[in-house]
Amino acid sequence: MRLLEVRRTSGFRVACLFFATFGTASLALSGFLYVDTRSYGRKAAFEWVGWESKHLLGLSPRALRERIDASEDFAEGGRPLTLFGPDYAHRAGAPIPFPRAAPVGHPFILTHRTDHGPRTLFSQLSRLPDGDYVLVSRSAKDLEALEKALVETFVWGMAATVVIGLIGAVIFGAGSLRQNDAITKAVERIMRGDLSERLPTRGVSADLAHLTRVVNDMLDQLERLMLEIKGVNENIAHDLRTPLTRVVGTLERSLRKADSVEAFRACNEDALVEVKDIVIRFSALLRISEMEDRLRRSGFTEVDLARLLEDAVEYYEPLALEREIPLRWERPEEPCLVEGDRSLIFEAVSNLIDNALKFTPAGGEVEVALLQAPAGIRVADTGCGIPADELGAVRERFRRGALIRGKGGFGIGLSLVDSIARLHSAVFDIASDGGGTRATLVWKPAMPTAGPLAVGPARSA
Repeated sequence: MRLLEVRRTSGFRVACLFFATFGTASLALSGFLYVDTRSYGRKAAFEWVGWESKHLLGLSPRALRERIDASEDFAEGGRPLTLFGPDYAHRAGAPIPFPRAAPVGHPFILTHRTDHGPRTLFSQLSRLPDGDYVLVSRSAKDLEALEKALVETFVWGMAATVVIGLIGAVIFGAGSLRQNDAITKAVERIMRGDLSERLPTRGVSADLAHLTRVVNDMLDQLERLMLEIKGVNENIAHDLRTPLTRVVGTLERSLRKADSVEAFRACNEDALVEVKDIVIRFSALLRISEMEDRLRRSGFTEVDLARLLEDAVEYYEPLALEREIPLRWERPEEPCLVEGDRSLIFEAVSNLIDNALKFTPAGGEVEVALLQAPAGIRVADTGCGIPADELGAVRERFRRGALIRGKGGFGIGLSLVDSIARLHSAVFDIASDGGGTRATLVWKPAMPTAGPLAVGPARSA
């Protein structure tokens, strides 16, 4: 059963495909080598018999007869010579009958039958000046042995290639199966509720490494969202318990003690204020959910951050003047364009400026700046600041720092900014040195489409 699973893996199939390709190429190369070697051997044999025939024609009859008598007999690897008379009768040399159908003066292949079986000879028949014939031959035994050795070598080589290829395919398939098992077990643990589990990345092939990284990033996001949902549920239960209790108490008091229309109206107005606060909190939560909907990206357009910041500063200038807090801002001469949703970016900037004005005392200062290379926004104030141990938690929904619990709000503003930043693939950062807070919203370098900006010294708004 396990072997069948190995056969179904992509690693096994890819290895088999590679083996088939390599085997086909090796087979073609072996065939070429065999044909080329065989052709070369025969060509060399024919050249030898041609050269030897030409040499014998230049000898005297006596020297020729001595040469024929001293020639090798018909043995394996031998080079027999045979002399025939004008009547085709055998006169001297190897006992080979006259090849009547052979062409004179041209090489040919002669098959001679002996007691040990047929023998193949590379031969050439030449006619001497006195009318006799001389047959020059060369045994094909050596060439046949070479061809046989080549065939055996190729067969054994292909057999070894098949075995090695199958073993390699099984090894690759087993490796792929181990990877799949590890990923499957991790997915099963995730399905059982362990959101901290991640797909293995070590020992994973290159084609799966990128996919596992993407899935792990997705799991990181999913775990973060699940933790946020859990935290939101707890925060909602905690933060809404008090206003709902007050609403219930106010309504019960109006039923028991209200003895006039004015008293009943006053109780209802108090209850209405509490209910409106609850509605605002739920509206903010729904707004955050809208920010985290990635479909909102389809409506992105080019947004001029410089113009947007100018509008935001103008909107908050009256509040800054009322609280006697200088709002410093210098608009650059050139636009700064980024891809995004203008209303959402404006909402993020508004939350940052509103927080800065809310937590900065009279006589302090709030500065709004447009960043460049990469494009971004910075809002800095000289307010109470944020303790170092709370910087990482202020982005959580309904989370309010210890120094600002007496201020208005619900602790959702920075969560909105963080969600808007993630939607726009921007980086939202908060820093505080105890003497103020600095919030930055920076787009990644690939996002800006604007030219260089020149931000001059700040002025009082």
